[in-house]
Amino acid sequence: MENSTLGRIISVEKEIQQHLDRERLKALEWLENEKSAHERKLREEEEHIKQEFARKLEQAVTEAEASASALIDDAHAAAATLESFDEQSLVQIVARYIGRVLPGSRP
Repeated sequence: MENSTLGRIISVEKEIQQHLDRERLKALEWLENEKSAHERKLREEEEHIKQEFARKLEQAVTEAEASASALIDDAHAAAATLESFDEQSLVQIVARYIGRVLPGSRP
């Protein structure tokens, strides 16, 4: 009787160990699947961020180019206006404002 009981106990322990091994494998597979899914999602999000950055960079460059072009156009217009003044007019304008920029002068 003792051998029979001991044999059943050992058999049950083996079954328990096999069940634990199967559950451990299932848990490892689940973890590996979750890891793969999260890594895939991370790569997708990284790609999305890169694309969004490139789009915003392109937009910023376009806006900066437009702004620079407008400044250049304004500078050309101002230069054209100044070129239209004769020397006497320029001297009068400079004389009127020179006191504001000279050190120690008062407005």
